[in-house]
Amino acid sequence: MRSNRRQPSVGSGPGRRAWAVRVVTMFLSILVAACSSEIVPNPSVTLSLPREDWWGGPSYYASFPKASASGWTDPTFFPIAVFHGKPEDAASLRSIGINTYMGAEHDGSTMSSVTATGMFVLAQSEWTAAEVGDDAKVVGWNISDECDMGYSGCTGDEYAQLARQRRYAAAARAHEDGRFLQANFGNGVLGTFWSKNTMADHVGLVDVTSVDKYAYTSPHVREILTASPNWPQGMSPGSAGAYGWLQTRMATFSNPPGSKPNWVFVETAMPYLTEAGASSITPDQLEGAVWSALIRGAAGIAYFQHNNNGTCGNYSLMTCDSARAAVAKVNSQVQQLAPVLNTQSQKWDFGAGLATALKVHDGYAYVLAMTDGGTGERTFALPTGLRGNSVEVVGEGRTLAVSNGAFTDTFATEATHHVYRIII
Repeated sequence: MRSNRRQPSVGSGPGRRAWAVRVVTMFLSILVAACSSEIVPNPSVTLSLPREDWWGGPSYYASFPKASASGWTDPTFFPIAVFHGKPEDAASLRSIGINTYMGAEHDGSTMSSVTATGMFVLAQSEWTAAEVGDDAKVVGWNISDECDMGYSGCTGDEYAQLARQRRYAAAARAHEDGRFLQANFGNGVLGTFWSKNTMADHVGLVDVTSVDKYAYTSPHVREILTASPNWPQGMSPGSAGAYGWLQTRMATFSNPPGSKPNWVFVETAMPYLTEAGASSITPDQLEGAVWSALIRGAAGIAYFQHNNNGTCGNYSLMTCDSARAAVAKVNSQVQQLAPVLNTQSQKWDFGAGLATALKVHDGYAYVLAMTDGGTGERTFALPTGLRGNSVEVVGEGRTLAVSNGAFTDTFATEATHHVYRIII
């Protein structure tokens, strides 16, 4: 039945205007309430957790005028080096994220031909002080390579080797040119035959160290790694974890432990190996090696690009597309996260079967994560103080739900890594 009752109307006068105002006001109040309840980061907050040993971050380089003036104190800068690059290759290597030459080949080119590309250089003794001059981008001196193993002219027993290293350091210090001293080490990290009693002394002579042991590609390296009394029982030497272990070992030789920046080498192909069973590193392995080192506190990454696999030429980062692509990818990841990597890690046990680093930056907790060598699902138990109910997987375009203070993710291979971000 049709009703004859008139429906109420808001009309067109003051009553209608009042009604509209009420509607708008109600809408705005709902919107404000929604916005005010949104969780926003607070850059001043942190987590109340103990801290890992640390070299101090980019401010460490403030003590060295050349490095300081060249921007090495900037938290957005992270050293990514290549060993003994050719001057003519500098611009090409810069294009894939290399920013430092640990030694530049002395082929008659000027040092400025390298640094004009924006590349930093740690000059080796082949370059005279006059050739280097006052070039601001020559931030350090690379005084030796594997002196702990008897190379770089370090002949004799370990004490004779140490004496030679002292002479190298003294000669470089005598320049008084505001540059830091750097040396690379090898088997001395093992605590077995090489420089067993003198590694701490070697490290004490320089300001920055690096270490190379090519675990993925050399059967001999894997053999001597497992012979170390410090090698973790049950851990595979042919894994990404070996590179993190090298960083952990190098930290023990500085005083106090972890107080000196150390860079970890990763091979980019087959590093001059002719032994039976030698191989070239794969892109996934390269990425895993880098991130394992970073998780354990590496202050820089260095690449050994010289190659003996018969397919990529002598300079794999110049002639091998797969190596260039792999290095460019991981370098981009590292550079984007430089402000995070340049912070002190905090101690927290996320759970079994994991290798992690916990860092705080701009109101977020970052979890750098790999497994301890296995694959499959891993559950992360979060520390208190985190407000988010979801976890962003950085660079992967996905999020994970937090339930009862934990989240779960999957690791496809032993070399897989993830970086998680959670609001504090």
